[in-house]
Amino acid sequence: MTEGTSPQPVDEQKLQQDYAMLENAKAQLEGLLRQQQLIQLAVDEHVRARETLKALAKGAPGDEVLMPLGADSYIPARISENGNAIIGLGAGVSIQKTKDEAEKFLDSKIDELSRGFKSVTERAQQMESAIQELTERMQSQYGTQA
Repeated sequence: MTEGTSPQPVDEQKLQQDYAMLENAKAQLEGLLRQQQLIQLAVDEHVRARETLKALAKGAPGDEVLMPLGADSYIPARISENGNAIIGLGAGVSIQKTKDEAEKFLDSKIDELSRGFKSVTERAQQMESAIQELTERMQSQYGTQA
């Protein structure tokens, strides 16, 4: 406050509205961050599946390998003659594909998920900026310190 000016009266209704907007933005950001984590988990899972397919392609039919089950757990298995993989399409639906087709499908899913991750990250950054701007506006308007 400068000399000779009187403090502006606090508009309680505006303060409540700004606070509600701030809390809503924080909740949206939290949701975006959770979504980001889920997408990253899906990307990691698809990458592991693709790498397993690549490793299997290096083996010969009948070779014994350790097949990942998840959670750092494996089971001994033998590479089959047919060289096909069963790929989940979603909603409990799976389809048999050749190793090459399966790898291309997984690459496509990884790209799709990566684009989704990028989009969510951009939205989260925008939300963080909006939260920062709203916080600064509230602090300047109402003289509060966070």
